[in-house]
Amino acid sequence: MPELQTQTATNELTSLEIDFISDYIYKKSGIVLGQSKKYLITSRLHTVLRILKIESAGKLISELQKQPTQQLETLVLDALTTNETLWFRDKKPFDALEKVVFPRLQAEKKKRELNIWSAACSSGQEAYSIAMLIDSHNFFNGWKVNIWATDISTQIIDKAQTAVYSQMEMNRGLPINFLIKYFSEAGDGAWGLKDRIRQKVEFQLHNLQSDRVPRSAFDVIFCRNVLIYFDRPTKAKILENMLKVLEPQGLLVVGGSESTIGIHDKYSPVRINPAIFYSHEDSRQYWENG
Repeated sequence: MPELQTQTATNELTSLEIDFISDYIYKKSGIVLGQSKKYLITSRLHTVLRILKIESAGKLISELQKQPTQQLETLVLDALTTNETLWFRDKKPFDALEKVVFPRLQAEKKKRELNIWSAACSSGQEAYSIAMLIDSHNFFNGWKVNIWATDISTQIIDKAQTAVYSQMEMNRGLPINFLIKYFSEAGDGAWGLKDRIRQKVEFQLHNLQSDRVPRSAFDVIFCRNVLIYFDRPTKAKILENMLKVLEPQGLLVVGGSESTIGIHDKYSPVRINPAIFYSHEDSRQYWENG
């Protein structure tokens, strides 16, 4: 591949460089960027430049074109695929889990085992929110509860596993009673999640584009505010892979602006007030008429 002409004296990227980075990220992760994300690409690559002491974004592009080190590839992928997250983001699904889904599963599921997947978990707030919700209401006492959280970013998985968050991160959606009950001060204004909750979540690297999900039999899958970053064929593939590992009455949670409709015809929307979930076609009646 011919080397792009780079702007070595500036951190501004040319249109060709934006196209190169977008294509690189798409091939690695399936995430669609493009010219409309120029500001995001430029600003996030600036962090990589600072860490590796590379003088310009153009120079970084040149390194990616040649034989990039594993460190460079990992840092670029982490920088451009990591999304911000909140505690109990969009409370509606959590309210539905608390009031309807968890009580019903606890009462009716024959096998005393609960399996939840937080896909594209980012820095762990979603998975830990689920763990705290279950603990705070004493759901599934005596059950085997498995919360599996995955992300494509090595750096973000490492952060999630430490479960230490800045004051700014703590202020993003965490109820004060949960702060008091489940966290301890960790110094420098940071807070650490108590071990008994942290240990309830298993984190693992996983690319949603993979042909195989290494787990199965999920009662609930969270895949929120993720599908919007993929093109239609990739969305369909991800949804198909998730359907294969979703229990017959299992529920998929997507973001408020996302839907399976028009992308995968084997899902049905399921209204469990106050939220909308998605499940196998024949399970809608189970949840809505229960």
